[in-house]
Amino acid sequence: MTRGEASLARFSLDRRITVFVLFLTLVVVGLVAATGIPVELVPRGFEPPFLSISVSWPDAPPREVLDKLVLPLEEEIATVRGIGRVSSYAGLSGARLWMQFKQGTDMDVAYREVRDRIERARRRMPAEIDQIRIHKEDAASVPVLVLGVAVDPEVGEPYELLTRGLVRRLERVEGVAAVNTDGLEEKEILIELDRRLVETAGLDLFQLGQQLSGDNFTLPGGKVFDGGRRLLLRSVARYESLEDLRARQIAAGVRLGEVATISYEEPEKDYRVRAMGKPAVAVVILKEGDANAREVSARLAATVEQIRRDPRLAGLDIVTLFDQGRVIDESLDTMLGSGMVGGCLAALVLLFFLRRLRLTLIIALSIPLSLVMALTVMFFAGETLNILSLLGLMICVGLLVDNAVVVAENIHRLHQEGLSRREASIRGTGEIALAITMSTMTTIIAFLPAALVEGDGRFFLVRLALPICVSLAGSLLVALVFVPLCVYLTLPEGADDRPSGTVAGIGRTLRRAGRWLYQQSLGRVAAVYDALLARALGGRLEVVLALGALFALTVAFPFGAALGPDDPRAVRFTDVQEGERSGLTINVEMPADTTIEEAEQWFRRCDQILDKHREQWDLDGYFHFHRRRQGEIQAWFKRPRTNDLTAAEVTEAFIAAVPVRPGFVVHSGKESQVAERRGDDTFTVTLTGEEPDQLEEVAGTLT
Repeated sequence: MTRGEASLARFSLDRRITVFVLFLTLVVVGLVAATGIPVELVPRGFEPPFLSISVSWPDAPPREVLDKLVLPLEEEIATVRGIGRVSSYAGLSGARLWMQFKQGTDMDVAYREVRDRIERARRRMPAEIDQIRIHKEDAASVPVLVLGVAVDPEVGEPYELLTRGLVRRLERVEGVAAVNTDGLEEKEILIELDRRLVETAGLDLFQLGQQLSGDNFTLPGGKVFDGGRRLLLRSVARYESLEDLRARQIAAGVRLGEVATISYEEPEKDYRVRAMGKPAVAVVILKEGDANAREVSARLAATVEQIRRDPRLAGLDIVTLFDQGRVIDESLDTMLGSGMVGGCLAALVLLFFLRRLRLTLIIALSIPLSLVMALTVMFFAGETLNILSLLGLMICVGLLVDNAVVVAENIHRLHQEGLSRREASIRGTGEIALAITMSTMTTIIAFLPAALVEGDGRFFLVRLALPICVSLAGSLLVALVFVPLCVYLTLPEGADDRPSGTVAGIGRTLRRAGRWLYQQSLGRVAAVYDALLARALGGRLEVVLALGALFALTVAFPFGAALGPDDPRAVRFTDVQEGERSGLTINVEMPADTTIEEAEQWFRRCDQILDKHREQWDLDGYFHFHRRRQGEIQAWFKRPRTNDLTAAEVTEAFIAAVPVRPGFVVHSGKESQVAERRGDDTFTVTLTGEEPDQLEEVAGTLT
């Protein structure tokens, strides 16, 4: 042992006050970091290399959309730096473009360049194109809360009720960036002209439209001073009722109500939303980029509860479809519970082997102290506590005691051999300091290549590896600085000095009982191991052959080579973890000629099935959204569960119960179930080419 190898242990024993202050500093700063570190569902700062553009052009034919929207946009976007692939869609209601960028592209710069190219392309678009939206994916785009609001049909003005009573109150919550609604449309005055009557009256449709659009306005008219008062004037031209509009004279002897049908109602929607079998509105709430998701979610939950108790909103039935705060809390509780159980089991195992309570407590102290160090580094590095970082912390719980076990046991062994407390602590630490340092460094190095991975995986692997590496480094510091001092303070003055008294007697009795239990269990296993080891050293060829056979069996059976790929005992590879879910999500694909009314009728029958089996399947609520060609059904379980049915079993039962209709494909998002519903003889063909007309012609020959 060199002097350098024992310097940390000697410093720890000679500077006890300094070490104690360092310990308190780590604990206090760690507690501040643990309570102040932002808690998120996913790591903050990840920017996928994707952007999308959506352009609305109602009632335009797809070919016009292609020529006047898609092609100008594609030509301009092709000049953006870092662009990798561009996909587009032209339909009856507008166009969408999806852009994938090369790895390493600065997405903030890419966003600005795409916005500039859109302005260039806008000059080649029709004048009626008003708004072009750019969507950028990031962590803030994940909703913090999604509500389903079922509206009582008796409510006369649902738009005003929802906007004033719900949306605006949610927008005022601290940390909320935006509140978006799907299914909520403001009523409009619809004027449906009868072409035959208009032509008979000799009216010009264009001029009539200009007259009506200029009727409803409010303009400032100046100021009037009357003594000490200042009065503001306005010029108001507004219809007070539908009757005023119907009585509006548009030509000599012709009123608007005589040539048109005038109504005040919601515009026709190309989608339907229902919750619990009632017409509904989906309310999606986004948080500000730097806001804490748990805190925003808690404030929103309190506001929603106040809204539920508001008697003025009795016609609204509000259900929570997704709560990011609750997901975070459940993940935290699960991982923290697993970590605590793992730490307690590790302490019990150490107590069983060491049979010394004080030594076990000292070693177990290295777990929370190392984790506190990791949280401190993460806090000051600007990281968040999320699923990945929690997973990293839980992974290393069992690794954090290794260094402390080696140091503490070696010090205790030397003390038993007759060395003094001080000499045993210094020498015991110095003997294995280099070994545990190299062992810790090799473990840390195993995670460092995460920073060298290319692509999106690098971002997530670094967030997983950071807490592991810092925790392991912290455990090394604890083992070399704090453990020697703690063991020194708990050891008796000499190896033969034994404490006396009732407590000491109970301790010796427990150690004798533990020693006997160890000899009767693992002691016998150790004896068998010694015999096998002696035999293995004398038959090296047999050992090599046995290891080869064991390796072959290990690979063959779990991965299906011997069991067969369809055997349920074989290990399967998947890109998604198939765990227990809090509900079920069903996707529906419908033929192109399906009307919105036919789709709505089919989804209502699905609602009836869910309502019929609600108690049997332990469902708390359900919700669906659909258009003409696709839709989604969501249902969530009660908390806590009252039966043992899994989400997979309920999903399978629901898919089997839905009404069968030709062309309707129902699945839960898994390829195996998609193939099962479509049939093994179904496949998809994608045509690629330069001329859309020629592609349509070829596609027609394939059907």
